[in-house]
Amino acid sequence: MMEQRTVHHPILAKAQRLGRLIQQAEEVRRFRAAETQVEKSARVQGLIDEIKRKQKELVHAKHYQKTKYIRQVEADLDRLNAELDQLPIVREYQQSQVEMNDLLQMLQQAIADTVSKKIEVETGGEAPGGCGSGGPCGCR
Repeated sequence: MMEQRTVHHPILAKAQRLGRLIQQAEEVRRFRAAETQVEKSARVQGLIDEIKRKQKELVHAKHYQKTKYIRQVEADLDRLNAELDQLPIVREYQQSQVEMNDLLQMLQQAIADTVSKKIEVETGGEAPGGCGSGGPCGCR
């Protein structure tokens, strides 16, 4: 069994602070609030359960090649998904997911841009081949 080591590095402490700041962001607060509303909504949960049942029915119908029944179940699923997507609570949840994802992508890009500006990366020309060890493959 591999032994798990705790790595102490100043960057990790700053990453943890950044994580705490992200948790306090308005986008994250809105997402969590919307998520809680969705989880507590009997209507939303009922639709989700019904969609899951219909998906299982569809798998069985496809397995037994029941073409007419497949079309019926697919139509039921389309109707249920449309009904779910039209609920204001679900729309708010989906919008908050998009906003939170945008925030995280923006942070990822900012970190990547900052790192790439500070670290020289070999560009242009041919990328070196081999392992670089000069071992059995003969590269250097």
